[in-house]
Amino acid sequence: MTPTILHVIDTTGPGGAETVFLALAEGCIKQGYRSVALIRGPGWVEQQLKTRSIPYYIRDCKGSLNLRFLLEMRSIIRKEQVTHIQSHLLGSNVYTSILGLFTGLPVTATFHGHVDISPNERFRNAKLALIKLGARHVVSVTEDLKNTINQTTGSWCRLYPTVIPNGIDLSELEKLPIGAPASSDKPLTLGCLGNIRPAKNYALAIEFVQLLKSKGTNVMLRIAGDDTKSGAIELKKEVARLGLEENVEFLGFINDVPGFFGSIDVFLMTSSSEGHPLALTQALAAAKPILSTRNGVERVVPEHLLFLAHEHTAASLFAALEELLRSSETAAIAGASERLVAGRKFVKDNYSEDVMRQRYINLYEIGAA
Repeated sequence: MTPTILHVIDTTGPGGAETVFLALAEGCIKQGYRSVALIRGPGWVEQQLKTRSIPYYIRDCKGSLNLRFLLEMRSIIRKEQVTHIQSHLLGSNVYTSILGLFTGLPVTATFHGHVDISPNERFRNAKLALIKLGARHVVSVTEDLKNTINQTTGSWCRLYPTVIPNGIDLSELEKLPIGAPASSDKPLTLGCLGNIRPAKNYALAIEFVQLLKSKGTNVMLRIAGDDTKSGAIELKKEVARLGLEENVEFLGFINDVPGFFGSIDVFLMTSSSEGHPLALTQALAAAKPILSTRNGVERVVPEHLLFLAHEHTAASLFAALEELLRSSETAAIAGASERLVAGRKFVKDNYSEDVMRQRYINLYEIGAA
């Protein structure tokens, strides 16, 4: 019988966890297995499942312990003859682990960020204990997240996760040329990729653009990501207040990620904290210089591949940008930047979708199809 993996997630919009969810569901099919998805409602994830022709079910899982949802998931498992379960994020991990405990099916539960294990989470340790009992494998997407899980839990609920970094599709990103930032007669185009939310600290990016403009730099900032929430509306008001409408462009959610990276000179990260954002590895694969605050990404990739600000200030970002531009001037004379070439190779060796998928399949222990 062909192994059938049930892929479960309880969010509906675009994001890193959702992208990995889709990549694994599609990747298992490419590997010769069956994939079935279970999601909580309509939205971006559902549209992507349709585009990829991945069969799916929608079941509402609202509530702290939705017994009806558990019974419906059990029914889907029987109907589809599921042999393995792959879940993402805390809520789904708890539900699938409960079913793993009672059905004996192997469950792989993936944690994507520190929010999954927040000390403010209700019944946090009890939920982690259920996952420990019912999941055969627990995965964290970064070493830092793994350490946090281990250091903030008692032995009775400690998960000891395996680290499998998020992988990305390299096929189009690798086609982008390796080159220096824009020449002086064109705007220096900075790009941010990620939904507008507090942790991204886009207010600092706007402050940085204001500083560059005050110094006479011809600059453009392109922000790609969901810009419909209250935080984004306030950010747009701040841009208008500062008179930066001609320097800041809000793109909203984008489908063409390679096209976005092809349109910018420097990838900018002003986050206050990060786990392992897909946008970081996408920028490396696109061979774009990365200008970033110290927010956790320096623990994910070697520091020499990044241009890091020492402080979370516009002035510190400017100093790092000056280093970047000096490096780019040298690269323009000598040819492609060694740093950018090394960054692309680093991603291919460690963070491709193929590498990620095989690491998960090795955990499933289902062998070659």
